Amino acid sequence: MENQYIEIERKYESLINMAIEKMKCLNDPKHSLVHVLDVVEYTKEILQIEHRANKEVCIIAAYWHDVGRIQQNKGHGLISANELKAEMEKQNYPTEFIEECYRAIYKHEWKEEPETLEGIIIRDADKIDFVGINRWKECIKKDCKFHKMLELLPTVRKDILKLEVSKEIYDREIGKLVAFLHDNVFNKK
Repeated sequence: MENQYIEIERKYESLINMAIEKMKCLNDPKHSLVHVLDVVEYTKEILQIEHRANKEVCIIAAYWHDVGRIQQNKGHGLISANELKAEMEKQNYPTEFIEECYRAIYKHEWKEEPETLEGIIIRDADKIDFVGINRWKECIKKDCKFHKMLELLPTVRKDILKLEVSKEIYDREIGKLVAFLHDNVFNKK
């Protein structure tokens, strides 16, 4: 299965590298390149179960989902989708494929409802990363406030995640996060 993703990442290397370079410019530990790469990994894990989804669309969208944060936080999903669309048009991708990638990103924020399975996968993968240890390590290293993230944790699984596989991943990851926070934050001497 991993070979399939390597092929996809090779095929869309220029798009993916462009997203990575853009994300390197974002100075936000909660939405850094580390976060994006974890969202890509969660996306791949969800795709192991959600076989109906277009894997190429999901992988591209996972890399591009937060690019719009460079300009602004609120409404960044639409900005990300528009930037990806413009870049794909420049590179002459088929219109239908561009639209699928666009729709996978543009409604991934908290109160939005994605319209496609690919959009649901991206939103779920993005929200699972609220319990991703790498993201928390970045926040702790950069000494950012994460109390608001802690407050949101109980609602993520119940109110946000749509796919059963996403809830299973969340359950696994939150256990790891609790142990990590216990050892590295709350019990630190």
